[in-house]
Amino acid sequence: MIVKEIDLFKGIDSAVMEEIVNICSEETYAKDEVLFKRGEQADCLYILEEGSVHLVIENGGSIVFTLSEPGQVFGWSSMVESGLYTATGVCASDLKAVKIEGERLDKIFRLHPEVGFTVLKRLAAVVSQRLSNSYHDLLSARGQDTTPSYG
Repeated sequence: MIVKEIDLFKGIDSAVMEEIVNICSEETYAKDEVLFKRGEQADCLYILEEGSVHLVIENGGSIVFTLSEPGQVFGWSSMVESGLYTATGVCASDLKAVKIEGERLDKIFRLHPEVGFTVLKRLAAVVSQRLSNSYHDLLSARGQDTTPSYG
């Protein structure tokens, strides 16, 4: 299963990794199927196996992030305190993904806090990279030749 191969879980203790694998399910979705909507309760983390997904943020205008590389993670909002999806996930093609219920993953992390801390740090890096890419795209669209501050 792809879960064992992605950076998010790389190097995790094998016994804990088996616990994580046991709560995963491989799911298939049809093109244009909505996986979740922005503002809904975030209950699942997804790992892309095949196909592509659009993460859409609309607020007057719209921004679309397309994920198409196996192993990319989305639905990360299920792992943070607010617990609401920050984008709408729409299948850009037929899709195969691993689905992990956030509550079940959280229970494993409570039993193994060092693993939870490691995974959340790695997840923060994913979010940071997407934010950085967004800054770059926004500045490019505005035609500005400045370097943004990433905090």
